Amino acid sequence: MPDRLSEKDDEIRALLGEGQAALWLGESLILALIEANLLDTDTVLEAIDIVIAAKKAKADAGWDPDISLAAATHLASISASIAAARSIPSGAKRRRRARQKSSP
Repeated sequence: MPDRLSEKDDEIRALLGEGQAALWLGESLILALIEANLLDTDTVLEAIDIVIAAKKAKADAGWDPDISLAAATHLASISASIAAARSIPSGAKRRRRARQKSSP
C-alpha cells in the first residue's frame, strides 16, 4: 500500500509541475507578445477576463468547482500582473540578453 501512495504522490507532483510550467510559460509568452507589439494589452486582458468568466461559470455549474475557482484566481493574478506591466515605462522593462551563438 505505501508504494501505491508514493506512486500517486509522484503523479500529483508531476501534474502540478506541468501545470506550473505551462502557467509560467504562458504568462511569459503573453508578456513577450505585448512587448513585441504583436498583441496589445487591452486585447490580452479582455481574453483573460473571458476565460475567468468561463471558469467561474464552470464552477457555478458544478464542474470541478474547487479547481475551476483556483484557475480563475490564478488567471486574475496573471491579469493583474499584465495590467501592472503596462504602467512600467518602456526603458525600465527587463532587457533581454542577446543570444550567443555557440562556436562550431
